[in-house]
Amino acid sequence: MRQDTSIDIDDFVDDLRRQEASAATVRNYGADLRLFARWFADSTGEVFAAREVTPTDLRDYKAYLRTVERRQAATVNRRLAALRRFFLWAKGSGRITDLPTEQIKGLPAAPRTPKALAKRDVDRLIREAERHGNKRNLAILLTLRHTGLRVGELCNLRLDDVTVSERRGEVLVRGGKGDKDRTVPLNNDVRRALTIYQAVRPAVADDHLFVGQRGTSLKPQGVQQVVAKYAHRAGLPAVTPHVLRHTFAKHVLDAGEDLATVQRLLGHARLETTAIYTQPTARDLEQAVRRLEADAGLEERPR
Repeated sequence: MRQDTSIDIDDFVDDLRRQEASAATVRNYGADLRLFARWFADSTGEVFAAREVTPTDLRDYKAYLRTVERRQAATVNRRLAALRRFFLWAKGSGRITDLPTEQIKGLPAAPRTPKALAKRDVDRLIREAERHGNKRNLAILLTLRHTGLRVGELCNLRLDDVTVSERRGEVLVRGGKGDKDRTVPLNNDVRRALTIYQAVRPAVADDHLFVGQRGTSLKPQGVQQVVAKYAHRAGLPAVTPHVLRHTFAKHVLDAGEDLATVQRLLGHARLETTAIYTQPTARDLEQAVRRLEADAGLEERPR
């Protein structure tokens, strides 16, 4: 017979599966809750059950994570988020009447700068696509890299959404996030790649711009696989279509464009969302320190 230590957690995890939560969500929530259950048993000497946990226990656990395990704010907040969802479930299923998490706040965390590739790395990615000669895949990568489209927006493009001429081009993004349309200009690299791809695109009934081998619209998973394949060949870990979107935004801002321009290009509803790209990356900080070292070296050089 199972001990009470796991009954509530196992029931919660089973309920997550019935709700068709992702495998990662089920796994992560289960792991975080079992870590708390182990701490609770060690700390109080009592068998874990949802009804036994008090706000004081949660405050002590939060302090333990921060001061004893020295966890970063993001990890502490993730553990607390798992506990909040668990106790909401426990209340909804009648196991508890009050939420012990109600007054437990998370830790302030420094804003995370979205991952973006350096120019040399994104060039390596594009070079791999150029070497292997798949015109559709090269057009996909260049469109993502130079427009910042979301993967769903890319997949939804129709043939008549793209206008290309020798000197200019643009793509109409219909029903982006918030159901808003926007127009994004295309640079010369994208115009050339799209023109070459459209010349060899299969003549199929589906009018989506990018189609798969079966002649139907390419799905987000297919685009993700395209990006992952060339990223792997280029030796670049964890590159996704969204990383290319971040890369586009970061590079446009680094080139001196203002936030309002980048906001419109990305289709953000709020300027604050775009402002996250102004946060320095780890690479930016390293370069700043190197510049400081170089400047100090110049000052110390004998005259």
